[in-house]
Amino acid sequence: MSPHSNAQACAPRIALQLYTVRSAGDLAARLQVARQAGFPWVESEALHGLSAEAFVATLRDAGLGLASMHVEMSDLGERLDEVVAALQGCGCRQLVMPWLDEAERPSDRAGWLALAARLQAHALSLQAQGITLAYHNHAFEFERLADDGRSVLETVLDAAPALRWQPDVAWVARAGELPMRWLQRYAERLQSVHVKDLARPGAALAEAEQGWATLGEGRLDWPAWLPWLRQRLDTFIVEHDQPSEPARTAAAGQAYLQTLLLN
Repeated sequence: MSPHSNAQACAPRIALQLYTVRSAGDLAARLQVARQAGFPWVESEALHGLSAEAFVATLRDAGLGLASMHVEMSDLGERLDEVVAALQGCGCRQLVMPWLDEAERPSDRAGWLALAARLQAHALSLQAQGITLAYHNHAFEFERLADDGRSVLETVLDAAPALRWQPDVAWVARAGELPMRWLQRYAERLQSVHVKDLARPGAALAEAEQGWATLGEGRLDWPAWLPWLRQRLDTFIVEHDQPSEPARTAAAGQAYLQTLLLN
C-alpha cells in the first residue's frame, strides 16, 4: 500500500498548534482552550518547560492527543532523549524542526548543507525509533542562495532525504511562491500541514494580526488545496501567528476543517 493510500485510509487528525493560544498561559491552560474549541489533537512547542513525565501527564489529564511536536535544533542536540520519551509516552510519531533564529541561519550553500547533514543524522536516528522528523518552513527558505541560485528549502530537503516536510502553506504564499508548485514537488515528503490564512486586502484586522487571518476568513484557496492534501497526509494543524481573539480563531479553524475534511 502506498503512503497516499495510507493517508486516505486514516481518519484525518485535526490539531491545534498551541502557539496560537499562547496568551492563555501554561500548557494546561492552552490545552483547556484547545479542548473547548473542539480539538481532539494538538501540536506542542517542545515540552513547554516540563519534564517528559509531567508533559505526558498534562496531556492525559486534558484528554487530548499529541499529533505532532515542534522542537528546535538546540533540543534535538541536547534533549533528544527526553523529547523521544515524551513522544513515546503520548504515542506520537511526528517530530518537526520549526524555526532557525537569524543567528542560526547559514550564510551560504556550504552552511546549509552542513545543517542538512545534521538534520539527516537526526532523522535517521529517530527513524530507527519509529519517529519521523520534518522541516517546517517560513518565508526565508525561499530565498535564493548566491552560490547556485537554488532556494534554501530545496537545498536542505534534497541534501537530507530522510527528512520530511511540514509545509506552512501560508508562509509559502507570503514568500510570493505558488504553494501547489512546492507541494507537488515534494509530495512524497509531506508529513503534516499547517493550515492558516492570509488577510484579504483591506481587512479590518489585517494590521493588528500582522497580515494573518482566521482560517476560512482570508484569501487562501484551502477548498482547492485540501482535497489534494487529504490524498497524501492525515495530519492537519490549525495555526494563527497573531490572533486578536485566540479562542474564537481556534474554534473557527476547527469548524472550518471539520466541514472541509469530514463532511
